[in-house]
Amino acid sequence: MTETKTLPASALILSILEGALTKEWELVKTLPDGTRARVKYRMQVLRAEENMAALKAAQEFAKSKGEAEGYGDLYKEAQVHELLQRAMRHAEKHERGDGTSLYLPVFTSADQLRAALTESDCAALLNAYQITKSEFGNIEGLDEEDAETWIARLSDPLRGPFFLSQCDSLHWPGLVLLLAKVCRALYEDLGRPLPSSEPSSESGPANSTGPTGSSGPPAQASSTDGRYEVPGDVVLTKEQAAELVEKAKNKKPEA
Repeated sequence: MTETKTLPASALILSILEGALTKEWELVKTLPDGTRARVKYRMQVLRAEENMAALKAAQEFAKSKGEAEGYGDLYKEAQVHELLQRAMRHAEKHERGDGTSLYLPVFTSADQLRAALTESDCAALLNAYQITKSEFGNIEGLDEEDAETWIARLSDPLRGPFFLSQCDSLHWPGLVLLLAKVCRALYEDLGRPLPSSEPSSESGPANSTGPTGSSGPPAQASSTDGRYEVPGDVVLTKEQAAELVEKAKNKKPEA
């Protein structure tokens, strides 16, 4: 587990001068001649300012291509490209004249990225970014000893949503499984059996008498109070359906 330090709020201002968090990756890319190559790079977690700039650029790109509102499919694709252009960095650090260093972007623009990468490349890179962001996310741990802490946090009616927001959504499946293990242990302590996760006897393959196609009786449609008498073996026309509805409206309920 990463060491946790206690810092004053003013330390957030000082972090502006520090480098952003990065993680080393490899992209396996298929070249035009059909050969495969491994490309080393680093994925950098975007700061809030960089993320806002990516969203704005994606909106402008979509509108320039004729997407009226700028929030359709073109915007979604451009958002990925703008994010990756800012997050994908060279694997080697670049030394600056003032003694500081940084990882330079691989692509100088989103247009350059779109021209160089395939859809599959972008999907792999986006997955790498999400994993990198999750690894450096605000999460203290999801081990069994952390379960009671999360139960206390999430059961708080006022602060529960806040604590959940502190956990990256990529960690939510792990958190759900952790809490489910605790619930299972509690059921066992109480002597209450959990319902089986296996298929029920009615739907299990061992009890199936045949394929579920047209060989069995058709499904029946019925209302809860019996006013609608819809045959289940025919397809109604528009006029027949309207007639049934009209009859149901005029039919008086039984006393």
